Amino acid sequence: MPKPRLAILAPLKAWGGIEGKIVTLSREFLARGVAVELLLARGGQIPYPERLPAEVEIVDLDSGGKADTAVKLARRLRHAPPDALLTAKDHAAKAALIARTITRGSVPIYIKLTNTLSATLRRKLQWRTAQWLYPQANGAIAVSTGVRDDFLTHFRMLPGQVTTIYNPTITPEFPERMQQPVTHPWLQGSGPPVIVGMGRLTPQKDFATLLRAFARLREVQPARLIILGEGPLRGDLETLADELGITQEVDLPGFVTDPLPWLYRASLFVLSSRYEGLANVLIEALATGLPVVATDCPSSPREILESGRWGPIVPVGDAEALAQGMHRSLASPPPQEALAASLERFRSGSVAQRYLEVMGLIPRHD
Repeated sequence: MPKPRLAILAPLKAWGGIEGKIVTLSREFLARGVAVELLLARGGQIPYPERLPAEVEIVDLDSGGKADTAVKLARRLRHAPPDALLTAKDHAAKAALIARTITRGSVPIYIKLTNTLSATLRRKLQWRTAQWLYPQANGAIAVSTGVRDDFLTHFRMLPGQVTTIYNPTITPEFPERMQQPVTHPWLQGSGPPVIVGMGRLTPQKDFATLLRAFARLREVQPARLIILGEGPLRGDLETLADELGITQEVDLPGFVTDPLPWLYRASLFVLSSRYEGLANVLIEALATGLPVVATDCPSSPREILESGRWGPIVPVGDAEALAQGMHRSLASPPPQEALAASLERFRSGSVAQRYLEVMGLIPRHD
C-alpha cells in the first residue's frame, strides 16, 4: 500500500520557533511511515535546511499574498491532492480553506494554532475572515489548552473539532545539544548565579519588567542576567538597564542558534511574557533541569508548570512579584525525577503520534 501523504503549508523563514517544530514533526512523521511534502508560501524559505530530512519534498508555490497563495495551492491540490493538509500561521490557514473551496475538493484541512489568536489578529478584517473561514476546517490543533479555549470562545468552531496537542519540544538529541560548548564568560562555572531570559525583543516578551525585577533581586543577592534574542526594543532595553544601574550585570548577546547549552549552564530561567501560545522555551528550560519562574500570562505557563508545581507563577507586569519568584526559585529548585516524568507530554515521538491520529493518517491507539 502507498504511504499516506501529508502536506504542510506555511509561509516559513529559514529559522524560528514554528519552523523548528515543523522540522521535528516532519522527521517524526517520516519515521511513522507518512510521506511529507512542505509547501512554501509567500516567499517562504526552507526551514533549518541542515536539519530538515532529505525525504521531505519541497514545493515552492512562489506565491505572494493570500489570494495568490490560494490560487496556486488550488492548482497543486487538483494536480496532487494529499491525504491531509496541515497549515501553520493564519495566512496559510485562510489560503488553504479558500483553495479547497476553489477546487470543490475534499482534502482534509487541519489548522495548527500556535498562539492566542484573539491577541494576534488585531485587524477587524483578519478577525472576521477567521470567523468565517476557520469553521470550514476539518479540525484545529491547539498547542495549549489556553489557546484552545481562546479559539473556541472567539472563532465559532465546535469543541469536538479542536484538539490540544503540545509542541514536540523535547527531542532525542536533547542530551547531546545540551553538552555543546558555550564561550560566554559568565557560563564557565564560577561567579554569581546567571539568570536567562529569551525571545524576540518585542513588547510581547516584556523584558522591561524582567530588567526591573532583576534590579530588585540585585538588592538582596548578587546575580547576572543574559537575555538571548534580537528585536526592535534592543535600544530601549539597553537604556532601561543603564537607568536602573545594572548595565554591568546584564548582557544581550543577540540571537543564538541553539539556546539549550546556555540554559543547561545557567542558574535560572525567567519567562516574563504578556502572552504566549505554548511557551516552548519554558519547556526547554525545564528539560535541562533548570529552575524557572513564569508570568501567569495567557495561555500556557500555568499548564506547563501545573499551577506552580514546577516553579513560581507571578502576575504579568509585576516586577516585585517576579523578583520574589526569582529569589524563591533560586533557593528551592523542583525535584528532578518527578519533573522528568511530567515532561513526557512534550516529547516529540508522542506528539507526532497524536497529530497523525487526529488527522486520520494512522489508526488511533486510545
